[in-house]
Amino acid sequence: MAKVTIYRNYQFIDKDPIIDALRTVVKSDEKLNNHKASQITGVAAGTLDNWFNGPTRCPQNATATQVAAALGYVRRDGFARDGSVLVGYTKAKEYDYVKEIEKQANWLLKQGRKRKPRTRKKPNGKTV
Repeated sequence: MAKVTIYRNYQFIDKDPIIDALRTVVKSDEKLNNHKASQITGVAAGTLDNWFNGPTRCPQNATATQVAAALGYVRRDGFARDGSVLVGYTKAKEYDYVKEIEKQANWLLKQGRKRKPRTRKKPNGKTV
């Protein structure tokens, strides 16, 4: 059985509080939905859907930071009276999302394929 670590100041039972904060960021803007946020951030729409409605309990920090920053938000946490952390984001920069989608698409094209495609090996050891 997996060991569950519980922290005194950062507790959650079902999902990491960062998911709720990011959901608020995406859903608070009437121009955004998971698909548009995906086009702007470069993070798959399925990943966002798994965060907000699916099984993901604790997203990677780098991915969460990318989503927030690409949408113009920075993390600003606070403390509750009991000392627990209240995760939140603040709008730091206004973006024209249409232009940002275009910039992201151009960036992806510029990056190209980062690695060679994997080759499959047959049971006898030869590549396909």
